Parts: sequence; structure tokens; C-alpha cells
Amino acid sequence: MKRRTQLTLLAVLFLASAAVRAEGPGWWPQWRGPSGQGHVDDSRVPMQWNSSKNLLWKTALPGTGHSTPIIWGDRAFLTAANRDGSERFVLCIRTTDGKILWNKSVYKGPAERTHGTNTHASPSCVTDGERVYAFFGTPGLFCFDLNGKQLWHHSFGLFTSETGWGIGASPVLYENLVIQNCDNNGSDLAPKGIAKKDCAAADLVALDKISGKVVWRTPRNQGHGYSTPVVIESNGKPILALNGPMGVWAYDPKTGKELWHCYRHTDLDNNKFGEAIPAFNKDTLFAPAGRESGYLQAIKLDGSGDVTKSGIVWELPRKGIRDVGSGMLVGDYIYFADSRGATISAHDIKTGKQLFSERSAGGKAGKGGKGFYASPILLNGKVLCLRMDGVTFIVEPGPTLKIVGQNTLADGTDFSASPAVADGRLFLRSQTHLYCIATK
Repeated sequence: MKRRTQLTLLAVLFLASAAVRAEGPGWWPQWRGPSGQGHVDDSRVPMQWNSSKNLLWKTALPGTGHSTPIIWGDRAFLTAANRDGSERFVLCIRTTDGKILWNKSVYKGPAERTHGTNTHASPSCVTDGERVYAFFGTPGLFCFDLNGKQLWHHSFGLFTSETGWGIGASPVLYENLVIQNCDNNGSDLAPKGIAKKDCAAADLVALDKISGKVVWRTPRNQGHGYSTPVVIESNGKPILALNGPMGVWAYDPKTGKELWHCYRHTDLDNNKFGEAIPAFNKDTLFAPAGRESGYLQAIKLDGSGDVTKSGIVWELPRKGIRDVGSGMLVGDYIYFADSRGATISAHDIKTGKQLFSERSAGGKAGKGGKGFYASPILLNGKVLCLRMDGVTFIVEPGPTLKIVGQNTLADGTDFSASPAVADGRLFLRSQTHLYCIATK
């Protein structure tokens, strides 16, 4: 009887799992979704939309931002800032009808410098279904429950930047920890009148997700950086990989201990960036430098110590490419959507060979042109590339560029946040609105 009960439970679990795979999960808990790579299957999401077709609702936002909406059940969480950055918000929107359930002002005060294409609300939230975590740089890391009650706040100090480009790294969760990349220029660039001790250390920091107390911190001291860590399971062991100014570093997420590191070509200043998060499969990580003419590297996941020579499978410079969004790995190909030249390109992951690089229809190169800031997602086997002007290109994976669909949802502002998918709905964010695409 006990054996029969066990088999029945297993059957129920299998059927429930199969249903989730067929219909798609009801959550998008972090930037780049459940997989950390933007992969999702949900046949209910329509592949055609515009301002009148399959637009379930749109909601005006209280401020601007690049943060991706994070979804848990019927709630979407995102951050925003007013026009000059002197006030920051964390808000919750009901996914069924777009109603703002709560909106919490977490900071009022002087605004740090940021790049003209960045915002003061660029990092995305992360949630475990019980708490929501939001990071704003100098104002700190905030923890709320799902009903909008602030549970704790942690200040890292003043984030400094020699370029004044602001911040971009989102928090990530691992077991009982919330982990934050604090790459910045540190106390050496303390502004006049600010004590060095009041500046944020250029560390990778893990806090207890319930209490907000620091569990471990690992110095990095690589300068200002913008990349979000990603946790990868490799040979049964977790690796926290972080693309940064000097290259890719891998850590044990439980302790913060460095496992290995791989430098990029340090003689090339354009390589010192590492904005995009790496894509990965079971044994290899693919990391772009981000800046124009920077290198794309394929790195083995199972290294130890300095793997700059021993761990590189291949590397190549990518002239004219400027990555803000992250790459999309699909089978033997990795795709990129360029921020400056409005191109879509692909590489063979076995050799690194560039298969194509073609400008998207209507895209403009150079200053003032509309390229891609959002990271692509993989929806039902198709790569979706959202351009800043609100045009989404649907790409059939393959060795040549094959665009099988094109949808426009424009409101005169930039769509710089990455798309999110949950429970049969596609969420797109502009600088003024959050949009929900679904079959009515």
C-alpha cells in the first residue's frame, strides 16, 4: 500500500511538472527569468501584438527605469525613479489587470551622476515568493514582503565612478543568501567632503535574506562594473560567475571563495568592461567584454585558479559590436542584439566563428540611432529581440538570420528593459508604461 501511494504521488508530481512545461511557469523571479538565461516555453503567449491586438492592459508608471518586471503569481515587481533621480520607488502591479497594488518611496535625496542612457532604477528586483529585494546603488538594498511592508534595508555606502555612469547590477538569490555585486571605484574617488569610510567597498557581498546581515564579502577592486552574477550548476557543484571589468571570476556562492578567474586582454582598454552576463551550457561559459571591439571568450567551467591560458576554448574580437544586453544561447548558436548599430548577430559556439551580423529593419547606426538595450529572450523556441523603439523581432534560430515576425508597440519613449514572461503573459516596459501582452 505504501509503495502504491508513493507511485501515485510521483505520478501526480510528474503530471504537474509536465503541465508547467506545457503551459509555462507562473513566475519570472529574477532578471533573465527562472533559468537565468531568458529561456521559457509557454504556448499561450501570442506571437503577434500591437497597440490594439493582444494588448491586455497598460499601466502608467510613477517614474522611469530599465529594470525588468519580476513576476510571482499575480504580482509584478519593478523599480522606478523620478526624472532627476532624487526619489526612488519599488512598486507592485497586479498582472491580471495592471492595477498598482502598492508603491513605496524608498529614497529622497541627492541623485548620483549616471550616464545619459542609464537610469537611477536600472537593476531588477529578485524574489523568492515571500520577499522582494530591490537595489539602487548608494541608497542601498531594500527587502519587502509581498504586501509592501519593508522588512530591512542595508546601506553599502556611496558608490563612486570615475565616468559617472551609475550602476546596473541586479541582486541574485542563492539558498539563504541575497548576493549583490558592488563593483565601483571605491574610496579612491571619494568626492570632496565625503570620508573614505563612507564609500562602498568594491566587493561581492552576500547577506542573509531574512535578516539583511552580511554573511560574507569578497574584495574585487576591479573598478566600476555593471554585471549581474549568475549561479551555474557544473558537475553537481554551484558556481557563481561574474563578468566584470577585468574578466570573468567564479566563486563558491556559499562562502564567496574564489574558484577561478579568466582575464581578458588587459592591453585593450575596451576589454575592461564586462557589462553583459555570460551565457552558458553544461561545460562552457560564453562571456563578451561588452565594449566595441572587445573580445568574446568561451571559457571552461571546471577550472581552478588563473585559467586565462588553460581555460579558454576560443576567443575573438567583435569589431563594431557594443553589448548592453546579454547574449542568447540556443543549441550550437549564441545570438547578440547590438545597442549601437542595431544589428542582430550570431556565432557558432564550437569555433566562435561569426555566422552573420545584419542590421535590423529600420535600425539606425551611430549616435541617435535606436539599437537594442534589452536582452533577448527565447520563447517557444524563437529568439525575441526588443529594440529601443518598441519593435520586437522574432528570430528563427539557425546559421542565417531568419526573421519570422515583427511586432511594434511604441509610445515615443525607450524600451530598454528586458522582456519577462509568466503565466501566458508577455511583459514589456517602456520609460512610461508597463504593457501586458496576452490572448484576450
